[in-house]
Amino acid sequence: MSYRDLTFTISSKTNMKSSLLTRNTLLFSFLLFAASLTAAPLPNLELMGSDGKKHHIKDFLGKDKWTTVIVWGPKCPACIEEMPDIQRLYDDRKKTNIEVLGLAIDFPTFSLAKLKQVQQFEEDYLIDFPNLLISSNIYYELGLGPLKGTPTIILVDPQGSVSTVQLGGVPADAIKKYIAKENAKTGLLSKNN
Repeated sequence: MSYRDLTFTISSKTNMKSSLLTRNTLLFSFLLFAASLTAAPLPNLELMGSDGKKHHIKDFLGKDKWTTVIVWGPKCPACIEEMPDIQRLYDDRKKTNIEVLGLAIDFPTFSLAKLKQVQQFEEDYLIDFPNLLISSNIYYELGLGPLKGTPTIILVDPQGSVSTVQLGGVPADAIKKYIAKENAKTGLLSKNN
C-alpha cells in the first residue's frame, strides 16, 4: 500500500466518522438542545399571507395549541425535501393538536419572499397550511436573532411563546416527541401524549 493510498484510507475513514457524527448530532440535537431557550412571546407583526391578505402573526399562534413554524424558501432544496413531512403534520393537526405555519422567504437571498413564487410552490407541491411572507429583517424583528439558514423549525407553545428554534429539517415524529415531553414537564394534557 502506498503512502497516498494509506492517506486516502485514513482520510476517508475520518471523514466518514466525522460525517456520521455530524449527522447524528444534527438528528438528535433538536431534542437535547431544545429546552435551552427562554420562552418569549413573538411580537404581533402584520405580514402578507400567501393568500394576498394581511395577517397578524398572533392569529396563528397560541390558542391552547402548539404551532410548528417552518421558515422556508421556494427554491431551497432542503426545504423542498422537508415539505411533505410538514404537510403531513398539518394534515394530522386534528389528531395531534399541533398547528403549522410557514414563514416563506426568498432563497438564497433571504429577502422578502415573492408572492407569486410562493403561491406557485403551494400549488405545485399541494401545500395548504398558511404561509406568511418574510425577509431576514422580519425574522430578526420577531426576536429570533439573525436567520442562519433554511429550513428553520420554530416550536411555539400553547401560550404563544417560542419554545425552541432548530436550524435544518426536523422529522414530524421528533416534533411530536418533543411536544409530548414538554407537555409532560408542564403537566399539559394533549392529544399527542
